[in-house]
Amino acid sequence: AYTQVIQIGSQRTKFPGVEILLITISLGVTRMDRIRNEYIRGTAHVRCFGDKVREARLRWFGHVQRRDSEHIGRRMLRPRGRPKRRFMDVVKEDMKLVGVREEEAEDRVRWRQMIRCGDP
Repeated sequence: AYTQVIQIGSQRTKFPGVEILLITISLGVTRMDRIRNEYIRGTAHVRCFGDKVREARLRWFGHVQRRDSEHIGRRMLRPRGRPKRRFMDVVKEDMKLVGVREEEAEDRVRWRQMIRCGDP
């Protein structure tokens, strides 16, 4: 009963209703109040959970991209082998969706402004 299917890029992911449950608990709303999820999200100023996930993924990518090329995190972006779905494939889809390029990650302040999409 508490399962939501959210589309993230081309990836369909199931997120338990814990997302809305945590928001309702933080606002002090119970199921007995019979308030719709859309109204609760608007009150808490929280948009789709998938947008927040995309924003966090791009924020981490920008952080790693600004590191030295020999740093372990930067080397991990280019793993050996070929997993079914690589992290960089998802990041490139996210960057295309948001409309940013890899080179723009060097300017931290501008990068944060461009990827900000999770909250209204």
